[in-house]
Amino acid sequence: MPTEQHSRAQPPPWPPIVPAPGRSAAVLIGTATQVVPSTLPQLPQAAASVTALATELTGPYGLFDPSGVHPRVDPPTPADVLRLLPSPGGDQLDLVLFYFAGHGVRAQGDRLCLALPGSVDDEDRAEHTSLPVTALFQALASVPARHKVVVLDCCFAGRALDAPHAADVHVLTAAGRSKKARTPQGYPQTGFTATLLELLAEGVPDGPEHLDLTTLYRHLEVGLPAARLPRPLQRAFGDSGDLALFRNRAHGTAATRPGLLARARFAERLTATASWGGNRRLRQAAARFAAIASDAATHLGPTDPDTFRYRHAHASATGAAGDPLRASALLREVVADWEPTAPPDDPGLAAARASLEVWRARAGAAAPAPAVGEAGA
Repeated sequence: MPTEQHSRAQPPPWPPIVPAPGRSAAVLIGTATQVVPSTLPQLPQAAASVTALATELTGPYGLFDPSGVHPRVDPPTPADVLRLLPSPGGDQLDLVLFYFAGHGVRAQGDRLCLALPGSVDDEDRAEHTSLPVTALFQALASVPARHKVVVLDCCFAGRALDAPHAADVHVLTAAGRSKKARTPQGYPQTGFTATLLELLAEGVPDGPEHLDLTTLYRHLEVGLPAARLPRPLQRAFGDSGDLALFRNRAHGTAATRPGLLARARFAERLTATASWGGNRRLRQAAARFAAIASDAATHLGPTDPDTFRYRHAHASATGAAGDPLRASALLREVVADWEPTAPPDDPGLAAARASLEVWRARAGAAAPAPAVGEAGA
């Protein structure tokens, strides 16, 4: 039976903001087709992204009523997009969400525009053939809603943060100001949205019951670079990071065997982002593996092979985070506990022994040389 784990030393998680389905609206736009005079490439994955995200928002784990979700693929003009937004004179909403998947083009002054089917990727013509984000945020400013969220899955999406009326909007973008969003070959949806959908499908075993925007961003910030996709950007407004759009499929499974494995995969992705996250990410990975190993020992048993593997991973992550002496000590304990329970040719045990030799050597190399006149240990 899934067991939810909470440390007594830690306060309960901050309560999420769960908008009422009947007072929430979502506009999902995808530009998949390009027609003359556009020379932008076709992007069929944008249409698939809109369809899949609408399904998630209104499905059993989504928090939107189907009547409030308005998907549209290949709207020909900016007016066709903006008229889908809730009316300025309508009832007060808890949440309005705007999502776009397609090409992002730059107008004069490096202003971001969202491409429509006939958009021209030229700074002199982009604003006249696309939807400028300034116009989008200006229209959103008059929508009566407590919370407003804009998700942009396009190239140069980070430039949306510079729009004057974006200051009171929660903005999540697939790429930075100068980065191109990518859709690797074979992806059914755009790269960013496919990763988001995979995250929603798997859930976060040690996450909250409702997946708030902060939790989603933290996992996307790790998962996207691990898949060689651009780092996303996010800017919250007030308490908007606590907004929940989905329920967590994996809630309460943190200490199960599948949940432990999913947590370990995320910790491994943390180590893969160390090239830009630095030693902080390695320390985060080590701390996560420590918790995973502890939970595995409690719920799978101290001699379970997976418990030993997670202890091995914790030790190696500790060494990678800059403490080879502690890593070698942890590995000595792992090997000593593992040897009586496994056959001599067990590949996991062999890997732990090899790691022990590596970190023992590195610990020796990192030890300070004895001072003159002191005897070596």
